[in-house]
Amino acid sequence: MKKKYFVSLAAAAVAALFCLMPVKADAAELINSDEYGEVLVVDVPGGEGLLFLGNTSGEVMQFLKESAGDPYFVRYNVMDATLAKVKATASSILVFDEEGELTGVKGPAEIGQDIAGHQAMIEALNNIDPQKQAELENQQLMSIAAQQKELQEAKEEALEQNRQALAAGNAGEAAQYQFMAALYDQLLAVAAAKQQAVLLYQQQAVTEAQQVLLTIQELAGVIQQEIADYSIQYQQALSQTVMREILQSMQ
Repeated sequence: MKKKYFVSLAAAAVAALFCLMPVKADAAELINSDEYGEVLVVDVPGGEGLLFLGNTSGEVMQFLKESAGDPYFVRYNVMDATLAKVKATASSILVFDEEGELTGVKGPAEIGQDIAGHQAMIEALNNIDPQKQAELENQQLMSIAAQQKELQEAKEEALEQNRQALAAGNAGEAAQYQFMAALYDQLLAVAAAKQQAVLLYQQQAVTEAQQVLLTIQELAGVIQQEIADYSIQYQQALSQTVMREILQSMQ
């Protein structure tokens, strides 16, 4: 059970980075992308989230890196630019309700309408009223502050679990929680950079804000690679454990 809990922590860390994958979605779509494979998109009050299913190719990793530093996402928590790009590669989209039941399939025409809707949202943001813009930015700052609090609490919990595992002589489990604590530190750095970018936009320091977006992309790339590398190590260790158990059962 401990190992399963650790995997859920890793998933939560990625979710914190991209504000993705809420516990309960109002609806969902499964995009069949010719370039990115299967991509799950969920709709929740206040936004959307997406998850690439079983695909850690270079294209996907680069896409996630760029998405983390998307100015509309960082500044307003709006993912329309990202969704438009993903849907532009889609051959079909399966639509599900909140119970997970398939309710429809979108073909090229409907996908085109979706993309147009996302592009219209971006155009609206480009021409937004300054007062409304400030409201959205302030909402994002509040969201980032809440995220920072959650990440700090998660980091402290991981460190406590690490101490308990060390005290119990469980070096493997201790290493897992140490990895998580370090990961939460990096996610806190991303959140701080997002906060800085929004504040710079509010000060009309666009060039400086764009530099921070590049920093966010680099931080996200490092985190994604570390998670991917650790996942491989974790899966290998788990496979070795399973094989040992199988061999022991045959003796």
